[in-house]
Amino acid sequence: MTINYFDQLPTEPLNDFVFTFWKTHNNTDSDYQYTILPDAGIELIISLQPERPNQMDLFGLSTHSLDITIPKGGVLFGVRFKLLAVEYLLKTTLPTNSIQKPSTNFWDVEVQAQTPLDRFVNLMSALLEQQLKLSIIDPRKRKLSEFVYNSKGAVSVHDLALETGWSTRQINRYFRATVGLPLKRYLEQLQFFSSLSQIGQGEFYPLAYYYDQSHFIRQTKKHTGSTPKQLYQQRAVRFVQVGQYTEE
Repeated sequence: MTINYFDQLPTEPLNDFVFTFWKTHNNTDSDYQYTILPDAGIELIISLQPERPNQMDLFGLSTHSLDITIPKGGVLFGVRFKLLAVEYLLKTTLPTNSIQKPSTNFWDVEVQAQTPLDRFVNLMSALLEQQLKLSIIDPRKRKLSEFVYNSKGAVSVHDLALETGWSTRQINRYFRATVGLPLKRYLEQLQFFSSLSQIGQGEFYPLAYYYDQSHFIRQTKKHTGSTPKQLYQQRAVRFVQVGQYTEE
């Protein structure tokens, strides 16, 4: 791995709202380009580049792979949010593949390139938990979110409707309004991203998520343009999200 990538899971009460906090540092002697894969998350990214002001952006759900460049010495801090965060923490709507500036209170989190990840997590968690205290969470939406993420995408829209008491039309309307995709497409993306840990270990037949190997390959190519084997082969160079799962 030619850049450093670290992540940290949230603790209560943020588990239902955040996938992970992360930090990436390009400590090589040149600019570094890598590919971000669709990950079923909303991303808040703080970019720190030498001799430039810090930049903060909020990225809507991505429906395709995104090539980005981190300049020499550049650092990215990020928060990968779940569905509930859009309404209750970010308090916005985010069309797919969109980029917005977050609300001004997020700028209260001040970081520098040398800030450790756990310090960033503590600062951001305190801000998010304060936001959460001001919110009343719809129990149906929380239950829906729990079933979606506990299943890792391997659940039908029909079963979710039965579990939550919502109709499939209501659920799809909610997903379209919140992340810009119908539930089925969101589940497919979550299912794909949940398989990356297996791809990172060189396992190309994840029974837990797909009908068979050909189905797995088709879905992986749909979201990334690459086969599972290609993702694995380039994990140390291009696909950082896959490389983080590799045991050296």
